[in-house]
Amino acid sequence: MDEEGRVFVLKANPNPNLAYGEDFAESAEKSGVSYEKLLERILALGLRWEPERTG
Repeated sequence: MDEEGRVFVLKANPNPNLAYGEDFAESAEKSGVSYEKLLERILALGLRWEPERTG
């Protein structure tokens, strides 16, 4: 996202193991995190990430 709020997508390549019923999601569920909450956490982490700016 640039300073003016424009979003740029370089590549959309989801991890196929993130799908409902796959190992990652099942492990989260067994630890008490629903699939919906798992996705919310991943998205929240992504939205908070700020790349290191150099230059």
